[in-house]
Amino acid sequence: MHNKLESFMGKFGVFIHDNPLKVIVIVLTLLAFPLSHVPQIKMDTSTEGFMHPDDPVLIEYNAFRAQFGRDERVVIALKSDNVFTLDFLNTLKEMHEELETNVPFLDDITSLYNVRNTRGEADKLITDDLLEVFPTTQAEVDIIKQQAMASHFYKDLFISRDGKMTTIVIETDAYSHEGQVEVSDVDAFDEGFDDSTGTSTENMEAGIVEERPFLTDKENAELVNAVLVIVDKYKKEGIEIYVAGSPSVNHALKSQMQADMQKFMRITFLIIIVFLFVMFRRASAVFYPLIVIILSLLATVGTMAWTGAAFKLPTQIVPSLLMAVSIGATVHILSIFFDKFNTTGDKREAIKYTLGHSGLAIAMTSVTTAIGVGSFAGSEVAPISDLGTYASFGVMVSLLLTLTLLPALLSITKLKQKVKTEAGKLDLIMKKLSVIPVKHYKSIIVITAILVGIALIAATKIDLSHNPLKWFQPDSYDRVSTEVIDESLNGSVTIELIIDTKTENGWNDPERLEKLNKLSSDMEQYVDSHTHIGKVISLATIIKETNRALHENQEEYYTIPDNADLVSQELLLFENSGSDDLEDVVDSQFSKARISIKLPWTDAVKAVEVLEYVKDTAAKTFPNDTVIATGMIPLLINTFAHAVSSSVTSYMIAAIAITFMMMIILGSVRIGLLSMIPNLTPIILGLLIMYVANIPLDMFTLLIGSIAIGLAVDDTIHFMHNFRRYYLESGDAEKAIEQTFFTTGKAMVITTIVLSLGFYAYMFANMISVQNFGLLTGSVIVLALLADLLLAPALMMVVAKRGWIK
Repeated sequence: MHNKLESFMGKFGVFIHDNPLKVIVIVLTLLAFPLSHVPQIKMDTSTEGFMHPDDPVLIEYNAFRAQFGRDERVVIALKSDNVFTLDFLNTLKEMHEELETNVPFLDDITSLYNVRNTRGEADKLITDDLLEVFPTTQAEVDIIKQQAMASHFYKDLFISRDGKMTTIVIETDAYSHEGQVEVSDVDAFDEGFDDSTGTSTENMEAGIVEERPFLTDKENAELVNAVLVIVDKYKKEGIEIYVAGSPSVNHALKSQMQADMQKFMRITFLIIIVFLFVMFRRASAVFYPLIVIILSLLATVGTMAWTGAAFKLPTQIVPSLLMAVSIGATVHILSIFFDKFNTTGDKREAIKYTLGHSGLAIAMTSVTTAIGVGSFAGSEVAPISDLGTYASFGVMVSLLLTLTLLPALLSITKLKQKVKTEAGKLDLIMKKLSVIPVKHYKSIIVITAILVGIALIAATKIDLSHNPLKWFQPDSYDRVSTEVIDESLNGSVTIELIIDTKTENGWNDPERLEKLNKLSSDMEQYVDSHTHIGKVISLATIIKETNRALHENQEEYYTIPDNADLVSQELLLFENSGSDDLEDVVDSQFSKARISIKLPWTDAVKAVEVLEYVKDTAAKTFPNDTVIATGMIPLLINTFAHAVSSSVTSYMIAAIAITFMMMIILGSVRIGLLSMIPNLTPIILGLLIMYVANIPLDMFTLLIGSIAIGLAVDDTIHFMHNFRRYYLESGDAEKAIEQTFFTTGKAMVITTIVLSLGFYAYMFANMISVQNFGLLTGSVIVLALLADLLLAPALMMVVAKRGWIK
């Protein structure tokens, strides 16, 4: 069967040589459709973008956003020793007003300039802005300072406990503005009387919610960029300004990650160009592989755009994976082709021989890699699922181009025969290398077993982590801003609790409100070894403020009233006072309450403990109500938990699928099982490198195995396939290993040098996650080569001695 397929591949090579232009036209026609969609590709770095649309956690989060708005806030912190001075407050006012006027997609903006100031005057409840009457003297500022520092609500939200840091908090629109037509205020007023608006109102009354897209990644970027431009204008001596919050961090993450990946993809391409030229000394051997890589990548990106899949953080490794697979396949073709062409001078014969010799092996490696990577398609994490789907598609596109376009381009290219008068340096190196696994096969197997054992023990001590903030350098503005704000104001992100009584006016009940008040107080005392709860904001805060104001602003009345009628009256008075802050903490039916639990930016793995505490405590406090925990922290935890469990499942599926493929390809169950040893060894030893370098297992390092599988499997199949052929011809294992080293071995070495240097270049990136990606991927590529040049032939020596190859 193998011989028939190899003969067919040889004839296919002859057909391509005889009809190169037809082949090129057909291939480019097939690629035209996906290539035309490339400009439509979108980026999405949002946390919710990691989840499938039907994920229950995302459905809960979307329901929360639809009811209460977006929980992700941009926090601008101003640090100064002179916060409560006329000069500083004027700066704060100017900055607040400029942000309010010029930042797009802004839903609300709050600072000391306009934060609610609830107080009683005679029999009236007054809820106005703190600086509604702007101070003109330092004496007036001192009174404002006294009010601000005494406020329970402002503390750790708008002013630090030492009074040296204040914030401007920007809440963004929950919904996207894409496709909306801007309407003037007059037209908007007129539309209020238009009968046509009745449909949406009727829908809402009928309980039908019109689906609208939430704020997009692009709009978030516009918002954050506008904030940063304005903030830069106000940086001056005596005032330090920090910008934090998940919209800002996600934007910085996307920008830096894109910049790093694009920069180092270009450097990697340059390294590929230089080394391919050094190895082959031919322009065609440099540019044709690049054409295959670029077309494979563009076809994959175009298909993603056509199907509506956005580029997300995990899918950014797709270009690296396709580059690795494409280089491996094209270098094998070029290495065999030029060796034969330089010997015979006959291009037609060289193409026939190359496809007959390596075409089947390349096809098998690509199919096996596609199956291995495709196992990620079932992941519960949306971008990892996309990675599995589109990377496997890209691998098959690369295979098509390698076996059709590359030989067609070689056919129409004028090539000079370069006759070898003596063995090249690489040939001499390969000859010396081929002796090592023959003479020392037992030592190689024993040393590998010891290293794998050590690596497996080390793997149990690797930290799990999902903390995008730690992907930035320690001195990065975004990381420093978040850490400073977290330290001074006890947090910059939230867990959002929704407690649904399922009863209209359920939150007018004093007993339930007192439970809420106690729950809030208890939560604010929470501390564990990784994080703490800094502040809790809820309906109880507003009711206590109102109750105190209506009792002559006496602090002892900062409590929940014990009378239901009094609670209803106070809430009505607060609503009528002009403040719309109730909308942030309770729904219009007073059946659902929102509790915002503020805490420092925490590693998702280490935040599991605090999330469980919050959910358990709330459920025990309100056993008869529905309790839902959502917001940024639960989303991050859910994403990483799914990523780990799905990846473990995917790797197991990949290992089983690849094992079966190896058995079929090599025609033996025993040899197929043995071949998995050099396939898995590089990945296991990669875990040892992670332990030594103190690299955590995070969203990025979790996926490096997909590239490792692709390369290790490719090299193993090429080695095993050719070894088996040469061994069956000669019956001499030593000679078969030497012949395999001279043909496939050379291509493997060239591929490894090119790719490992390309990936090691990523170690000079700005993002720590990209540095780790480069170090581990480059190292795993080198380990994959060593496994296939030392361990695989050592195992074949054992197999040959036992007579298992037939």
